[in-house]
This record gives sequence, structure tokens and C-alpha cells, in this order.
Amino acid sequence: MATIAKIVKDRQIEADPAKCNGCLLCQLRCSYRFEKRFNPLKAAISVDPFHEGGLAYAMGFDDRCDACGLCAQVCQYGALNWTTEGSRSQ
Repeated sequence: MATIAKIVKDRQIEADPAKCNGCLLCQLRCSYRFEKRFNPLKAAISVDPFHEGGLAYAMGFDDRCDACGLCAQVCQYGALNWTTEGSRSQ
């Protein structure tokens, strides 16, 4: 599975679905930022199970995502990585 990137101005979030375990912490944190309540369906990031026995996940970002990095801060599995232009290796 390929990584997915969301780039907004000088910020970037990379999602690696192969490392995702489906815990939804990223969606919970994101939804709280936008809605001030925990509701994964209201998040700007999506984590959806494939129909391959529930062992793989599809990840994506909607138009509201501004690559703030909050989702990457709570990801305990390394599926999300956040960088800014100054921190990217050349």
C-alpha cells in the first residue's frame, strides 16, 4: 500500500496505511479540533477498513485538513508523520 500525503503551505502529513491498526485516535483528535467533541465521522482524516478480513485500512484526508499535525501527534503506530518545510530533509 502506498503512502498518502496531504500538503498545505509549508506543512505535510504522510499516512502509511500499512502501519495503521485502526485505533481511530487520529480521527478522535481531529474531530475534537473541528467540532469540540469526539466523533470520528466529523474528522478531516478518515480511516476505513478494507474488506480484506479487516486487517488493512484505507486512509485519507478531506478538504478541511490543513495539515496541522494533531493526528500525527497522537498516532502511536507510526502510521502518520508530520513535517514542516524547515524540518524536511533535502
